[in-house]
Amino acid sequence: MDNENEISKFFLSSENVKDMKTIANDILNMGLDFKLSEKVSQKKMKEHDDLNFLSLEESIDNLPQLLEEFREKVIPYCTNFSSPNFMGFPDSGNSLGGLSGSLLSDLLQQNLINASFCAPVATIMEINVIQWLRKVLGYSTSDVHNIMEVGGIVTYGGTGSNSTAMLLARENKDGNTLELGVRNPRNYKVIVPKGIGHYSIASSLKWLGLGNNIIEVPTENYRYNLKKLREALINHSNEIMAVVAYAGDSRTMTIDNLSEVADLVKTLTPNVWLHCDACHGFSLAFSKKYKDRIKGIEKFDSISTDPHKVLGIPYCISVLLVKTPQSLNLIHSQSDLIMNENLALGQTTPFLGSKSWISLKLWLVAKHLGSEKIGAMVDKRIELTNYLQDLILKSSKLILLNRTDINSVMFMYIGDKHQEVSLSSVQNINNINKSIYDRLKDEGIYYLHQFPIIDNTETIYRGFELCPLRFMSGNPNLTIEELQKMVIEVENLGDRFVGES
Repeated sequence: MDNENEISKFFLSSENVKDMKTIANDILNMGLDFKLSEKVSQKKMKEHDDLNFLSLEESIDNLPQLLEEFREKVIPYCTNFSSPNFMGFPDSGNSLGGLSGSLLSDLLQQNLINASFCAPVATIMEINVIQWLRKVLGYSTSDVHNIMEVGGIVTYGGTGSNSTAMLLARENKDGNTLELGVRNPRNYKVIVPKGIGHYSIASSLKWLGLGNNIIEVPTENYRYNLKKLREALINHSNEIMAVVAYAGDSRTMTIDNLSEVADLVKTLTPNVWLHCDACHGFSLAFSKKYKDRIKGIEKFDSISTDPHKVLGIPYCISVLLVKTPQSLNLIHSQSDLIMNENLALGQTTPFLGSKSWISLKLWLVAKHLGSEKIGAMVDKRIELTNYLQDLILKSSKLILLNRTDINSVMFMYIGDKHQEVSLSSVQNINNINKSIYDRLKDEGIYYLHQFPIIDNTETIYRGFELCPLRFMSGNPNLTIEELQKMVIEVENLGDRFVGES
């Protein structure tokens, strides 16, 4: 009996709930204080840092002591995505509704695999979230009586949504592969725009047993070259299972010519699955001012959306929508153990069994903000991006690589933008911008992203691989003043590295 009491004190009970409420309040303050810090990171991990606390060799049975050591020895190394100075990705995770949903979903612990006894009300609310997104993006909505009328799947991220879309494309190509397997992988090719495709598409083909089956079509200004796309569709018509277009690719945030791509694909290859990765761009559907930029998205067979990227929702939530709800029957599975009922969402969630109530975060944001305020947030985000682009254009030391459709600004320090750039000087420019990126990351005050990308706009040197700095923010707390300070810091660092070279 003594052993039972010794163990039970580690689990929530009426005897320890008062203490746990005090601890929970301390945890909440710890997390909120972290989120409100202006610095992106307090401390960088170094080779000789004392990280013994991270080991699980020794336990600490005093929870307040454990959490205090966590605060001192772990949090300083964490990256603060909620800082306005974190300008590399838009995943701010600081909406009040989203934070509330994160706390409640874990405390309530509903399992969305099953409706009747695991998650009765949560299932209805998740279906309502999916229907809400369908309406916003121009898909049809209806009363839902069974799982095949829902028209979407909540997943843990864009990779999961894109992978499920490719699974749908595979089954749409040949509905027997779930039972018989893939017999001729060469007939399951996927077309993507060259140089800007998200890694999840190529990876998912390998996970699905289809191998490296990507066809890259050349781009112009980071959109499909429609002439080259037509050629690829004609040359490989019987071998294609899907065409992927981006409503905001993950590098430049360029929105493709969605209507033209959809019309071309459906005219030449009507049975090919058409997927739009709109993990970023779906947010424009809330904006009256910018919604036309994703015109035609409703023509696609499936759409990936990532609310955690663009709606200030803490990680992780993505939603895959399908134009024809019944198409989810292509990947339907059932078990009399737990899923044998009309509204068991687990029947249409490949690779997932038990699933937490992550959609509660989106439900609370939608209910708290409403579509109109979300649209205003998106408008402000784009207007700040436009301001930064104009700021860079006015700079004598920075050059703008793209006029974005959403909120990604690629730019480079070049010293003197009026000086002609030669092939021999491009590598030096790349090296300076790599040094700027590394210094910003080490200082922890600002974060801008960096990646290699081919210049296909002739801004610096057409066809050459560049290493730009990339601004992208979704934080409603970002201001013009902070953008100005960031630009000054980049220019100063660039000047310093030029002087040292």
